[in-house]
Amino acid sequence: MGEDHYTGKIFLPLGPPPILGDSIIITVRRTGFGLSDHQICSWLRLFGDIVGQLKYKYHPELPTVKDDHLEVLMKLNKHIPSTLPAFGKKIIVYYRAQPIQCSKCYELGHVRKNCTASVVNWLGYVKNLRSLNYIPDKLFGVWLGYLRASEANSQQPTDPPSSPVI
Repeated sequence: MGEDHYTGKIFLPLGPPPILGDSIIITVRRTGFGLSDHQICSWLRLFGDIVGQLKYKYHPELPTVKDDHLEVLMKLNKHIPSTLPAFGKKIIVYYRAQPIQCSKCYELGHVRKNCTASVVNWLGYVKNLRSLNYIPDKLFGVWLGYLRASEANSQQPTDPPSSPVI
């Protein structure tokens, strides 16, 4: 008795959340090592100025193995959605005080539980992003081809072919 030991971590206050125009660390996840630094930067530059170098993270349990997550310092001009269709991959972007993205309609600012909008599938989200007209088509990669194929299939006539008159 009297020899109890407790362990823990002390978390220092982070201060107020950053606002647009502040420098902030952006984490990009699920790159699958299939995207070049140039491709990732092409997407990130749509939302602000890259101030630092892209740095891949190391796996927390295997310190000599790089993970497919990276970090970069940026000055944001506008908020980044947490999911992006980058060159045929679904990448995840995270930063402190990032507006939440609904997993039902993909809009920013609310969660699925509180969503009153219709369900939007992934290609619908890609279509919505493309319609904003500030993302060059080449940044979507194969997602654009899938979108075009989906739109072509949805425009096929649904009526059965007419039978010949005898």
